[in-house]
Amino acid sequence: MRQGKIKYVFPGSNTPSGFHSFYEEGLKGIDRIFILKGGPGVGKSTLMRKIGTAMADRGYDVEFWQCSSDNDSLDGVLIQSLSVAVIDGTAPHVVDPRYPGAIDEIINLGEHWNDSYLRTHKKEIVDLTHQISDLFTKGYDFLSQAGQLRTQWEKIYYVHVNHHKITAEAEHLMDEIFCQKTPATRHLFASAVTPKGFMSFAENLTANYPRRYILQGAPGCGKSILLAKIAQSAETRGHAMEVYHNTFAPERIELLLFPDLGVAIWDVPYEYKINVRKDDKVINGTDFLNEIPTLSETETILMEKFHMFVDEAAKEIAQAKVTHDKLETYYNKAMDFEAVDETGTALFNKILNIIAEKEKTQTS
Repeated sequence: MRQGKIKYVFPGSNTPSGFHSFYEEGLKGIDRIFILKGGPGVGKSTLMRKIGTAMADRGYDVEFWQCSSDNDSLDGVLIQSLSVAVIDGTAPHVVDPRYPGAIDEIINLGEHWNDSYLRTHKKEIVDLTHQISDLFTKGYDFLSQAGQLRTQWEKIYYVHVNHHKITAEAEHLMDEIFCQKTPATRHLFASAVTPKGFMSFAENLTANYPRRYILQGAPGCGKSILLAKIAQSAETRGHAMEVYHNTFAPERIELLLFPDLGVAIWDVPYEYKINVRKDDKVINGTDFLNEIPTLSETETILMEKFHMFVDEAAKEIAQAKVTHDKLETYYNKAMDFEAVDETGTALFNKILNIIAEKEKTQTS
């Protein structure tokens, strides 16, 4: 039996405008959604990882939804071929059943905690929760300042953009790439500002794509315009597409994947080093400019400040994780993890039943 592949993505990200979630987009078209409820440290991430790993061991490709605020935790696991998802439905990405019983089902791990122990430590839990909220607020303030600086940075180049060149390149790429029709579009993040700083899964996501188009150049060169044109054309032509958004400007696209075509188009973050393959097609964003601007000392400082604010935001998010870990200890001590394991086994058996039903349908 083949080993299933595990793909890592971010379903939400810490952005200049706060936490931005693509949970709803990521779950589009999923037939069975198991929503885990309960406080921090009750075993949601561990349960999802066990299920995802077990399914990969059975040969199913799995998508792990990584938490942008905790590099070691999961927000969800999807098995696309089964149309099944198990997700964390607690804040900041609260998910409640939309079609209870028919599609969505709540798995409440809070049923297995000791209420009296948690009430005994009410003050500590409330204080730590407020501290976490304050730290994220500070982190988002830094990201907001970074976002403002990035906008200024983009303007340096954007005034020199030749839109005719971008349109011509977009049309050339669309003719080169699109030759068949398949359904569905999904929206996620490939990168995020995490407790360990800026982190990207884009290289991993594109590793098995035989055709990669690598967009390089400073922000504001028009690369996001090119990606938007291609995405719009792909949607019009009905192509299956995964759209990964820019964590500093969620309305913009950072990466486009066309799984059925084996094509990836990646706007590589400025100053981010990647291994360019010999068969990659590199497109330099400066080719879309009428002239390359000469940066003043002030503009160079602007870029340095941008990175400084991103680093400061990451420090606040990292401290929020440390505080969150302290909060988890109270829930860890309150949990009956044997009961959690039993719940996990029951959930896994439900997924195995879904497999059996699908196999029965296929053979009948």
